Amino acid sequence: MTKKTLVVLAVLTTATVANAKLILNINEVCDTITIIGDGATASPVSAYLFVEGSGSIAGGNIVYPGSLSEYDDLEAIAGNMGVSPQDALAAFSAFISKPNLIDLSMITLADGTIPPAMLQGTLVDSIGLTVADSVVLTLMSDDFVTVFDTKTVYVPEPVSLVLLGLGGLLLRRKFKIYDCQLKIRMPCRKE
Repeated sequence: MTKKTLVVLAVLTTATVANAKLILNINEVCDTITIIGDGATASPVSAYLFVEGSGSIAGGNIVYPGSLSEYDDLEAIAGNMGVSPQDALAAFSAFISKPNLIDLSMITLADGTIPPAMLQGTLVDSIGLTVADSVVLTLMSDDFVTVFDTKTVYVPEPVSLVLLGLGGLLLRRKFKIYDCQLKIRMPCRKE
């Protein structure tokens, strides 16, 4: 870890933080993450989305109407620090004591208008999530102390998926038989 990396991390920790409640919403059907605000706090808020385990995040679309908002992925953060993505991950991992850190992004939700837009509803959406086994997602303020939300996402083992699929097929078959019985009992009327 270089001195330059530590200085950049120290500067990042001095940014202001609002006492916001931000929530991670995981949509496992389309493998995306949405960040939702509770509406009780105004901007600005700067936070990091940390990924630990075997997976990654990609992309992200800011929905919050604030004119000073940004969403940066690991590569952009590393570029701003002047280091490689691997060195940036190593620096963050050591700084926040997360040895299994594999990906991250930075979210700044700020508004230049008076009064600033509230942090409510969907703030960031379409953050792609890839999970190989299981991941722990942590949304943490840039003070590296305040944790807004933490979620764990698991990929079911193959045997569980097969059993779930077989159960679904059996239920489907049962409903088809039941549907046929209803049609026999209640024939359609011709008018």
